[in-house]
Amino acid sequence: MAVALGLVGSSADAFPWMVKHDYQSCAVCHVDPSGAGQLTPYGRAQSDVLLRWKLKKPTEEEAQEPSPTTRFLWFIDLPEVLNLSGNFRGGALIPVTPKGDVRPLFMAADLYGTVKVDRFVFHATTGVGLRQVGAAAILPVCGGDTPCGAQWVAREFWAGATFNDEAVMVRAGRMFLPFGLRNNEHFMWVRDSTNTDTNLDQQVGIAASYNGERLRGEVMGLLGNYQLGPDAYRERGYSAFAEYAVGSKFYLGVSSLITGARADPVFQLPQTRHAHGITARWSPTEPLALLAEVDFLAWQQPTRIDRLGFAALLQGDVELMQGLHLIASLEGKHTGSGERGPSVGGWVSAAWYVLPHVEVRLDGILRRNSQPAPDPATTSFTLLAQLHFFL
Repeated sequence: MAVALGLVGSSADAFPWMVKHDYQSCAVCHVDPSGAGQLTPYGRAQSDVLLRWKLKKPTEEEAQEPSPTTRFLWFIDLPEVLNLSGNFRGGALIPVTPKGDVRPLFMAADLYGTVKVDRFVFHATTGVGLRQVGAAAILPVCGGDTPCGAQWVAREFWAGATFNDEAVMVRAGRMFLPFGLRNNEHFMWVRDSTNTDTNLDQQVGIAASYNGERLRGEVMGLLGNYQLGPDAYRERGYSAFAEYAVGSKFYLGVSSLITGARADPVFQLPQTRHAHGITARWSPTEPLALLAEVDFLAWQQPTRIDRLGFAALLQGDVELMQGLHLIASLEGKHTGSGERGPSVGGWVSAAWYVLPHVEVRLDGILRRNSQPAPDPATTSFTLLAQLHFFL
């Protein structure tokens, strides 16, 4: 059930494995300078050149030809100042148990809009969600004894300005938190345990980012999530990320986050939350990308360290041929809540970008969840099938 709740929404893909194509910075392909979310027209073109399934790798001349997939809905030419796109993801969750029932999933149906006038950028998303869409929902408010049906969702809305030949961007609004890998398996433990999921965990704040030749990073002051109430539950603090190009196709990053709330939803006590970690991205050969993230976690409640924990991920992505990926992931976590040992998990995934901006994906997820004593650990194996359109 915990997996199912984490799957009912999904934001647009982020691909940290683009390191194999010499892309360190995410800003050239994404509107968000730290990656994920809406693609720029250049990013849409590169999606067709580098991502889409092709039996033969395109020549340099073919790669330079303008692609019709850079247009909105493939055929609508928009004014240069306007960027419109969409994101739809649906699928099914298939528990591999004798009584496992197939659960259809409506994960995301969002429209993205960006207006760029000179150095000024205005960005917003809106869409529809079903069941639990977390604090991204605007109306109606549901939860507890109130059943969740269709909800109006707004994951991002911000305004910003660029400086220094667009290497620097300053923004204010509701944004993704700069922390860790912006991977598209958004409910992996490194995202869930740090509350940095790009689907559910956006915050209102002020951010400044830098994207240079070897160094990129972003720092964000968190003012709280105003789609969440009451105010005592809203976290305030900072989140920051920086990554440096150590060598060819090898990047090391550091992340740090400290937030405080006047009450946590469970015990109604003041809580300060810490997450500090390191990331690595390396492509030893063009078909292979290796990604890693290790995060140290701590919770203070109210002034002493209450719990210590960690979350970790190691992932390998092999592009068998252009547009066809085989992915293996290992993950672990410990929440410091009296578990007898860490929880561990493994993923085997296949992703096929069969058409322009169309992904078909299958994940096999095996997890052993450690429980506080005296409860025994639980083991689950789940198949997740997805169909994704990122227009």
